[in-house]
Amino acid sequence: MTYEPKGPRSYASSRSPSDRAVTPLLRDVAFNRHSMNDGQHVSPYDNAMISIGDDHIMVNLVQGLNPEFEQVLSKATRATIGIDLEQRNEDTRDWEEMLQGGLQTALESQVVVFEVSGVSRSATHQIVRSRRAAFHQQSMRASFYGTRPQFRMPESIWNLSDDVRQKWLVALTAAADAYAAACAEDASYQDARFILPEGTTNYILCEYSLREFMNVYAYRGCSMFQWEIVTVMRMMRYLLVQRYKFLDPYIKISCEKTSGSIDMLESERLDPQTANGRHSHTCTFQGWENVEGQCPFPWARESNRQFKSKAHAIG
Repeated sequence: MTYEPKGPRSYASSRSPSDRAVTPLLRDVAFNRHSMNDGQHVSPYDNAMISIGDDHIMVNLVQGLNPEFEQVLSKATRATIGIDLEQRNEDTRDWEEMLQGGLQTALESQVVVFEVSGVSRSATHQIVRSRRAAFHQQSMRASFYGTRPQFRMPESIWNLSDDVRQKWLVALTAAADAYAAACAEDASYQDARFILPEGTTNYILCEYSLREFMNVYAYRGCSMFQWEIVTVMRMMRYLLVQRYKFLDPYIKISCEKTSGSIDMLESERLDPQTANGRHSHTCTFQGWENVEGQCPFPWARESNRQFKSKAHAIG
């Protein structure tokens, strides 16, 4: 199928070039620009680099669990019974029950913080959609992104024809030139940024309670989601589990938390070893896409999904 664009092949503006009327609310008087920049508000990623696929994505664990983590969880687990505060040597053996299930509210007292650099604005728009987390992101409004800001190109685009790749490079260069030109004429950064691509990279600091991170990973760790955010979430999990190995059984993709499959044959129920992990779990992905050929897990089959949309399908 060949897509034919509708309408004119070139852009037309909603105002004539001679119309320079200024709407009071839209006046470009606010915030940072070259004439106001003290030299500190400049992106460190003005490096003329095109990062392909997941190249150069970096994640660090800035803040880990509280040193009193086990004690807090143990107290929360036994709070319904009551605790003698005069007892000095408290038994904390039951702290892990909070991780295994139930109310899990005490997990909200533990906040982990990650820093991520090299991810595109497209990815950070997805990352910040978590409802119970806090984010501190590099500002296109406060900072000059440079004359050649770093850009992330999907591997799928890089592997297309030389003609397509060249068109992207031309468009990227033109966008960077247009941005720099507007800034040079002292347009505010918040207005000049409109021309920068979604693939422009940036920095973001992500704060999650442990409970929220477990929930977000269960959803966003799934390979059916956009590859950049999946890469970031899995890097976060790796760093957290590397430091706190006891978390490994609890930070899982939602499908990994299931047991058995929907479409298992009776013979395979009797002899699970013959299935080679194929029927270990059910697929919990709730999107419209076909999971077969997309997810590498052996249980990712259309016949083994807990949910499939009746109204929409992709693939």
